[in-house]
Amino acid sequence: MNYLLAQVWQPLIVCDGVTVACTFNHLITLTQNLITDLIILSTLLATIAFAYAGLKLLTSGGNESARKEATDIFLKVLKGYLWILGAWLLVYTISSVLLKPEFRSILGTPR
Repeated sequence: MNYLLAQVWQPLIVCDGVTVACTFNHLITLTQNLITDLIILSTLLATIAFAYAGLKLLTSGGNESARKEATDIFLKVLKGYLWILGAWLLVYTISSVLLKPEFRSILGTPR
């Protein structure tokens, strides 16, 4: 189980300041790892919410209000998850494209 988690989660300690000096690149790596971990966590939570809504829909037994509540849960979770993925796509695009070495002349190097 721990081996599986080690493959999925990204390390949040990218430098320790003693053996490896912390640089701007380590900060960017930390930010990308943190965002990746949060995306994985939000995927897990969305899956649980979808399963709950599906169970609620299956057990509604023809009750119109329970069916409507289940479909509302589906739609709210879907909208929220799509917002999360859209934000991730925006941040990932900016951090992977604009932080390439050829863009350093435009952005300047951090001090």
